[in-house]
Amino acid sequence: MHKSNITPEIIAMRGEELYQQEIRDEVETENKGKYLVVDIDTGDYAIADEDLVATDRLLSKRPNATVYGLRIGFPAAYRIGFKVSVPTQ
Repeated sequence: MHKSNITPEIIAMRGEELYQQEIRDEVETENKGKYLVVDIDTGDYAIADEDLVATDRLLSKRPNATVYGLRIGFPAAYRIGFKVSVPTQ
């Protein structure tokens, strides 16, 4: 892929495709809740308890990687916002 033409949507689509088709079955059972970062060009990936640690590991092997990250076993890596619970009487 030519890097200048890659949009965030293409990165997400390719990263999710790689995860679902080639990586998920190998990692999900033993790594649920950890962060996985994959190079969408090579399929190489790194896993860690923290997303930045996984990213650093991958980039140390592949400095020019086009990176997609996710939290294993969860639909999203992060939540935006919060919910306040008010006790009912």
